[in-house]
Amino acid sequence: MIVWLDHHLWILPFLIFSAIEAGLAAVFFIKSKGFLLAGVDSENRKEIYSSLTGSSSGLLGFSLAAVAILAAFGRRAGVTPESRARENRLANARVGISKVLLSTSVLLMTLLVAATVGIGIDGAKVGNFPLTSIVVSAAISSLVGLLVSGAGLTLSLMERSREN
Repeated sequence: MIVWLDHHLWILPFLIFSAIEAGLAAVFFIKSKGFLLAGVDSENRKEIYSSLTGSSSGLLGFSLAAVAILAAFGRRAGVTPESRARENRLANARVGISKVLLSTSVLLMTLLVAATVGIGIDGAKVGNFPLTSIVVSAAISSLVGLLVSGAGLTLSLMERSREN
């Protein structure tokens, strides 16, 4: 399973999103009342939604720009078979990082849309559970996706710098 996940790392943010959604749903059915974001009063919840729209739109732009930059990098011409193999590994790593960034972008878009909708419709004393759970799950899973892609990019750059 670990090897498969290593080759399909782009699915990690979606798995985390699903796990958090399942956990929040279980807690909701046990507690039967608002908790986390749903338990915050209406005015503060709208401020949180507003803040999340700004943050998620900025991070979405950053993620898509990073994908565009990574797509622009090509393989360097290798002289030796070792250098060609290394360039192929680095190119595959860039593709993997781009996939994680794209899946993270989907979650950031989900967060952006859900938070925008929340500003308009979530004005009750207790927050709308489906909406708040999507916001919380998308926020946490997109954060993990950004951390994973950032770590992958850092490792890729470190590998590239070892060559020089």
